[in-house]
Amino acid sequence: MTSELIETLWRQFGVEAGEHCDLLEKLLSAAPGDGPEAERIAALFRSFHSLKGAARAMDLFAMEAVAHRAETILGRVRSGALALTEEVAAPLLDALDALRGLAEAGMRDRRDGQAPADLLARLDALGGESPAAKPAAAPPPPSPVRLHENERMLGLFVGLLHDGMATLTRALDLDTLDEEGVRSVDDTADRLELACERLNLLPFADTLRRFREALAARDADAILRELQSVATASARIGRLTGKDAGAAILATLLADHNAQILAQGGARVDAVLADPAALAEASVAAELAGLLDRMAATLDIVRLPRGSALLRVLADVMRRAAPTDPAAIHAGWPVLLADARTLLADLAARAARDPAEDLDADGVAALEGRLRAFVDSVSAEREAGEARRPLTADDLSALGLDPGLLRFLSPDSTADLRAAIADPEMRLYEVTAFLETSPEVASGFVQWMGSKVRAITNWPEFIDGKTWLRVLIASPQELPALADALAGIDPGGGFLRIRACAPSDPAGDGAEPLAPDMPAPADAPSLPAVQSAGPSVTTAAPPPAAPSARPAATATGGVLRVPGEVIDRFMARIDGMVLLSGDLNATANDLRLESALAALTERLGAGDPDLRALREAVEHHRRDLLDLDTQLSRSVDRLREAALDLRVVPIESLFNQFPRVVRELARGQGKSVRFATEGGEVRIDKSMVEMLYDPLMHMVRNAIDHGIEPASDRESAGKPAQATLSLRAIQRNSRVVVEIVDDGRGIATEAVRAKAVRQGLIGEEDSLHLSPDAVREFIFAPGFSTADTVTETSGRGVGMDVVRNAITRLGGSIAIRTREGAGTAFAIDLPLSAAILRTLLVQVDDQVLAIPDRFVEEVCGFTADDFHRVSGCWTVMRRKRVLPVVRLADALGFPAEGEWPPSGPGQRLVVVLRQGGRRIGLEIDKLLRRGDLFVRESHPGLADVPGVGGVSLLNDGRIVIILDGDELYRLAALAQRREADAPA
Repeated sequence: MTSELIETLWRQFGVEAGEHCDLLEKLLSAAPGDGPEAERIAALFRSFHSLKGAARAMDLFAMEAVAHRAETILGRVRSGALALTEEVAAPLLDALDALRGLAEAGMRDRRDGQAPADLLARLDALGGESPAAKPAAAPPPPSPVRLHENERMLGLFVGLLHDGMATLTRALDLDTLDEEGVRSVDDTADRLELACERLNLLPFADTLRRFREALAARDADAILRELQSVATASARIGRLTGKDAGAAILATLLADHNAQILAQGGARVDAVLADPAALAEASVAAELAGLLDRMAATLDIVRLPRGSALLRVLADVMRRAAPTDPAAIHAGWPVLLADARTLLADLAARAARDPAEDLDADGVAALEGRLRAFVDSVSAEREAGEARRPLTADDLSALGLDPGLLRFLSPDSTADLRAAIADPEMRLYEVTAFLETSPEVASGFVQWMGSKVRAITNWPEFIDGKTWLRVLIASPQELPALADALAGIDPGGGFLRIRACAPSDPAGDGAEPLAPDMPAPADAPSLPAVQSAGPSVTTAAPPPAAPSARPAATATGGVLRVPGEVIDRFMARIDGMVLLSGDLNATANDLRLESALAALTERLGAGDPDLRALREAVEHHRRDLLDLDTQLSRSVDRLREAALDLRVVPIESLFNQFPRVVRELARGQGKSVRFATEGGEVRIDKSMVEMLYDPLMHMVRNAIDHGIEPASDRESAGKPAQATLSLRAIQRNSRVVVEIVDDGRGIATEAVRAKAVRQGLIGEEDSLHLSPDAVREFIFAPGFSTADTVTETSGRGVGMDVVRNAITRLGGSIAIRTREGAGTAFAIDLPLSAAILRTLLVQVDDQVLAIPDRFVEEVCGFTADDFHRVSGCWTVMRRKRVLPVVRLADALGFPAEGEWPPSGPGQRLVVVLRQGGRRIGLEIDKLLRRGDLFVRESHPGLADVPGVGGVSLLNDGRIVIILDGDELYRLAALAQRREADAPA
């Protein structure tokens, strides 16, 4: 193998191992009752098995040994020989820690590590195995048939197939499989398909290709069917090669899955059929139809065709007849359901036998005939009533049509539309045509309409003073074929457009555009994009569609693994665009030229026509610049939002790291704590996830140690013995709020006040005048702790100041809500991305500085007479309150220039800085503008300078120092004290 391929394999191993470890952490840390236990155990088994296979593929035998023993333990749990108690989960978590460490060491050193011997012994004891008692494996029998001349390649393929089986079966849990899981399964199937093609095992390659197509279409029935084919093929390969190709693993998992589907499905079907009135609800009938189809597919796999056929007929009854009141149409409905229940109970008993038995042919045929006759009777009555009902705006919206089309539908066209809807081979499309300037296009379009499609109705639409024709058509052809035909009539793509009228999809799973819109030629008027639920296509030829069960984009085809540094470089490119947008705005609003021309006009006289024309041209040019600035700002905003989508990941990946921590901390302190998360789907900048871990960990530890009481104290206070600790995320526009909430004792405000006085943070008398919110701000003071004793988690003086500093560095803020005896909530307000920061740009001497916008309350102008010395410090009166003011240059330690306090005429600009309930004024030389800055990594030497939070660049290349708001307030307060101590 080439070194590049080897590195690719290692990177892929690292990603897959990380995914499996994260999933195992979540599953092992889940509390009992958090979802079906059988599914959790099956998922644990598959992930440990996949890790074992991945480790073996990379020659990490120590990792393989640990994973194998964990898999063995889960096998005993699945068989019922062992319960997944805390005592069993604890060594499995230790095994997970070891697997993480061995995987990281393997990635770093590119070689095998050493598994902890004591851990292996503990796992062996739980798994019921003794290393010394294990018999030596018998050598595999020789292969009677040579599938390929290269035995080494064939052996590698069999190993790859064996290791991939558990990953492939993850597709059985389609409802819980996210995009990353789908991609992982598809990657495995793709590698196996490629290997089959290279070994000339073409039928097996075809099976894997169909499996991938079913996965992309999320077709559960097809996935099950193709996995059964994979099991059959792998069993044959195992027999022919004498090697373990994983057929037994797949067969076991398939059998468990099939049995689970039939058992759960049968119980649900029986419960619903026992209450015929419930089937009048469309949602219940649709649920039952889908369940029956899935059970039928399972019976197909276990080769019970008569039972499968009966279930499919019953599913058809649910779809076509049940979502009404069938009993009002057909008196035999309850009797039919009772007979169906009897036959289904017989089917369940027969399917559970070993071997499984099918239903009696005569009984199935009789009931099928009665069911089909019933469906025909109900459907005929319903269709007769439907045909008499006039179409409504809701009907058109459900078909993906403009409700305003109602006024253009005559009785004849309404009948044509109903006929097209009723025809399963017909599809509805809307064509928008401009036929006034090109006779060739108009002639070709009319001929095409008359011979190739069925026109239902048409109506005019006036756009930019031009008349466009919109035509509703029906055709059995797919959208790409129709687009190709129109492209032949209108090669330039400016006069004809077509879109599919897709039915509305409550789940939002609409089809994607098959081809991008193309600009119209210069002689065609502009046409706004057609708004619809369906795809829109210009007459330019669309790209060929990939083979799939439906025309929507595949689930995995649009997912790419992109290294993080590539995304970071892309984000860096946006820096220049943001700055260019800001500079264009400044240029567009620069009135110096207009002011100069106005002065020149006043001097030379307003009657000069050339000068007047010049002024008008300048004004027109400025308006154009403002329009361009508006358009560019919108484009940059959209680009930034799209770029942020590349950087953000679900915050669930962060939340999933805490269940185990909470459980262990609570157990160590003898407390009972239920941990809950909410909003895991909220997405946040990937660079912030790791930086948020430490602050959240500190607060979680604080909540368990300080906030949550022992069970006895809680019961004495009338609370449940088990406390609740919650982590939740809420997205609000471009910001995310993360809350840590406990129902413990709350923050004792008086204790905080007393401790602040003892530590000298405030005087006794002054502390009595503070509001409760202001008192609670002291918990963010450096070294502040109310713990009386030092423990592993508390009392060390490394407190909430570290938390606030970390959150501030991320561009966020933290607030407290608390009620003594009821609990505490910390709310962390964060931007979606820490990379782009909203700031106020100011200038001190020749240096441009940026103050984070969230710290700026306002900018005020004061004259020299407004400055007064109070207690040795310079202040101004602002809104009837005293505001201390210092020079920003003094706070940052810049060389002092100019007079302070200011004297003479003119105003001095003061930025009012806000931190919590405190305010201080910063005198600046010049106010530039507000703007978004892309935060760049600063040099370590600059990063250590007090008050500096980061750097950025202006478009002219000048460096902007981004100030740290919290640190800036501290520096300003220090400058104020120095000023007060200085002699007057």
